Amino acid sequence: MEFLKSILFAVISASIPVATTFLCKWLVSLYEDNKAKIKNEKTQTTIELVTDMIVAAVETTTSTYVKQLKAENLFDANAQKEAFNMTFEVVKKQLTEDSIEIITETYGDVETYLTNKIEQFVEELKTK
Repeated sequence: MEFLKSILFAVISASIPVATTFLCKWLVSLYEDNKAKIKNEKTQTTIELVTDMIVAAVETTTSTYVKQLKAENLFDANAQKEAFNMTFEVVKKQLTEDSIEIITETYGDVETYLTNKIEQFVEELKTK
């Protein structure tokens, strides 16, 4: 009987480090999965918020600046550049450090991203 107890003790003693290692690796993988999920959700939410800011800025510039100049037949290439710059600056001022970091990690250059998105929404407004 004593021999069986010794064997059982040896088996349990040997399995504890293995089980602990397995449990720790499993907990780390759960943490990493949740961390990735949270980061992806944060990235998605931030991109959606920035997109909404861009849309609002384009619509505001269009309704307050572009339409007036078009009505007066003064909307030329310089006015287009000015409208773009106004929109760009409004959006850029609203960006947080977090959103700048997320855009940079996701798309690269923030200014290129903003430029492309502004132009995209301007084109969409033209077709409406």
